[in-house]
This record gives sequence, structure tokens and C-alpha cells, in this order.
Amino acid sequence: DKPVLKNVSFKISADEKIALVGNNGAGKTTIVKLLCGLYQPTGGEILIDGKSINDIGVENYQDMISVLFQDTSPIALSIAENVCGCEPDDADQKKLYDCLKKAGLLSKVNTLPKKEKTYITQTLDEKGIVLSGGETQKLLLAKAMYKNGPMLILDEPTSALDPIAESTIYEEYNQMADHKTAVFISHRLASTKFCDRILFLDGGQIVEEGTHNELMKKGGKYKEIFDIQSHYYKEEASNEN
Repeated sequence: DKPVLKNVSFKISADEKIALVGNNGAGKTTIVKLLCGLYQPTGGEILIDGKSINDIGVENYQDMISVLFQDTSPIALSIAENVCGCEPDDADQKKLYDCLKKAGLLSKVNTLPKKEKTYITQTLDEKGIVLSGGETQKLLLAKAMYKNGPMLILDEPTSALDPIAESTIYEEYNQMADHKTAVFISHRLASTKFCDRILFLDGGQIVEEGTHNELMKKGGKYKEIFDIQSHYYKEEASNEN
């Protein structure tokens, strides 16, 4: 009954890494789904090299995107089929194992009797496995790596991980995003420090924009939330110790 986004306008340069941050309900995921061609904008337009998504063709456009959504579940097929999107025998085995390793899931896969041919859930195989939330995110990360599209979109990809595991994975994201146009969404502001530019959303609008250091010096909402989160994680770490 009302717009999710209001007067949102920004440009992303080729090979630039952008972070979209803000509280829940700020409009971050809506922007990502618009960028993926899953939603049609009710006003304005999205241009890629001056062409609209409709001119390029939604399927052709989506072929260029590697995406990891926070609310996606794996399909009830094998690990290899989930990562590669093809029959296991047609998969690039070396690339598959490399992506599983980078995503932090290879050690888990190697403990399984059928390894990458293990089915997920017991829907099609009574010996199938159920992955934890963190393992599922790693599987979907491996899938995004395997596709290797020139545009990378990661929507809250570490929400099921603890801060230490998240830090390790984000180092991998940084390498993964090299020579790609990348958009990261995270509610944990510390994880986006490596991005070239940060867009802070509030109430469906971009209210602050800049690098991490620029936004910290500005002393606005970004700094306020960053300081609160930093204090929380320091407390959490000291409690664990």
C-alpha cells in the first residue's frame, strides 16, 4: 500500500564493490531483487551499460549474475547438482572441489561416504543428509562461486555464522569479488569495511554514502550503529573467553 523505496538513485561502476547496509526493513533486499530482475520497478528504471533489463532480456541478464540470497534453500538433489546446476558426470570436478574448499565445506563433504554425490534431505534418498544453517550458506556460496558471473550479489550471506566464522568467509568474498561488480548486503557493518563504497539505507532511502572511514568521520547513523555493534561483539568475545 506504500512504496518500499523512495527516490533511490545510485550508480555502480564496473568492478566496484558496493555495500548496502541498514536496519531490517530499510529496503536492502528489495534493491537486490530489483537488481536481479526478480521485481519490476513500479517507477524509474534500472540500466546496465545504458540498456534496460527488458532490452537485454531477463534470462540473458540473469546469466551474468551470481547471487546468494539469505532465504534460499538447497534443492533435494546431490551436493554436486546443487553447486553445479547440472548432472554430476557433467560437472567440472576440479572446479567443484575448489569452490567447496573456498566456501569452507570441502572437509564436511570428504567425511561423507558418497562425498559430492550425497543427496541433501531424505526426499529422494533415505541416506541423504540435512545441512545446518551455516553449512547451507556455505553450499550456496560454493554455487555462486561455481557460476562465476561477472556480477556478484550477496544478500546477508553470513547470517547463520558466528562473527569469527563470518570474518573468515568475508576474506573469501573479497577475493571472490576481485574483477567483478559486487553488491553486498549485511546487517553487520564491520563485514563491509573492504567495500569501495557503502550505501546506508533508512526508511527506504539512501541517507549516507561513502567509504567506511568517511562515514565514521561523518559521525552519523552509520557510525552510531557501527559503535553499538562493535561494543556488542567485544562483549560477546569476552564472554566466550
